[in-house]
Amino acid sequence: MRCLCLCIVALCISSTLGAGIEKYFKKIKHKTDMHKMDGIDFIYMINLDERPEKFAICKQQLDRYEIYPYRFSAVNGWKLPFNCFRHLGVKYSPEMASLCTGLWGTTYDFNDGKLHDELIALPGRCYFCRGMGCSHIGIVLSHLSCLQDAYDSGYKTIWVMEDDINVIRNPHLVSEAIEKLDKLVGQDGWDILFTDQDTKDRNGTHVICLSYARRPNFTPEHPERFAERQIINPEFRKIGARYGAYSMIIRRSGIKKLLNFFKNYKIFLPYDMDYFLPNNLHIFTVVDDIVSVLPKALSDNRAPNYERK
Repeated sequence: MRCLCLCIVALCISSTLGAGIEKYFKKIKHKTDMHKMDGIDFIYMINLDERPEKFAICKQQLDRYEIYPYRFSAVNGWKLPFNCFRHLGVKYSPEMASLCTGLWGTTYDFNDGKLHDELIALPGRCYFCRGMGCSHIGIVLSHLSCLQDAYDSGYKTIWVMEDDINVIRNPHLVSEAIEKLDKLVGQDGWDILFTDQDTKDRNGTHVICLSYARRPNFTPEHPERFAERQIINPEFRKIGARYGAYSMIIRRSGIKKLLNFFKNYKIFLPYDMDYFLPNNLHIFTVVDDIVSVLPKALSDNRAPNYERK
C-alpha cells in the first residue's frame, strides 16, 4: 500500500516517538492580525500543501467579504512516519474488554509494516477504528494543531474551516450569530457553533447524525444526548451530535474540552465522529446555512489523489 511505503520512508524524520499525542501537533508560524473578524479572534483554514487549488476556491469565496483565513498547512497523513501510529491510537489493555466485545479495529503493525483489520483484543497493540486511514489521522492532527495554537494564544473564539467550504450567505452573519447566541444562552452557555444545520452528501442532501460510534476506552455519559435536535428559537438549534467539521466556531471552553479529550483518550475515530463525544459539550447550529460544505469537492481521504494531477 502506497501510504505504508511513504510512512516507512518518512520514519527517519520523527523525533517525538514515545511522547504524548500533543508532540505530534504541527506548530503554526507567521500569523498576522488580518486573520480575524468581529467576534472571532482568529480564523484557520486547514489545507494540504499539495492542494493549493482547494484553498484558492475557498479564498475566492471569502475575499469578496474581506475575510482572510490563515492557511494552516495541514498534516498530511499519507506522509506520517509509520512508527507514530503506535503512539497516536488507543493501546488495548484487558481492562477495556467489556467495551471491545465484537469491536473491530485497524492496527498499523510496525513488525511487518502492514495494515491489519482485526478484533480489538491484543494487549499492548495500538488500534484505530476499522478502516481508519492515514489521511483521517492527519485530519485529526490538523484540527488539534489549530486548537492547541488557539489555546496557547489565549483566543476566546475561533473559526476553524476545512478547504471544502461553500459560502451560502454573507459570512459576516456569523459574527451576528455569535452575538445573538451569547445573549440567548450566555457566553459560557455554548462550546461549538456550526455555520450550517447539517453536513451534506455529494448530492447536497443533508445527512443527520443521531448516535455515536463506540470507543474501546471511553463510555459517554447519557448517550441519548446524541439524538438531541432542539430548536431553541428561529435562528438556532441545540444538538448532541453531527457529522462534518468543515466550519466550526469554537469557544475557549470548547477548545479546552476537545484538547483534554484527545490528549486523554488518543485518536480512534475520524474527527467528525469523535469530537462530539466529550461529556458536557454544548453544541449549536444555525438553522439557515451561512457557510456549508461544497458537494463533490476534491478529496484525498481514500488515496493521495493529488499525485494524479
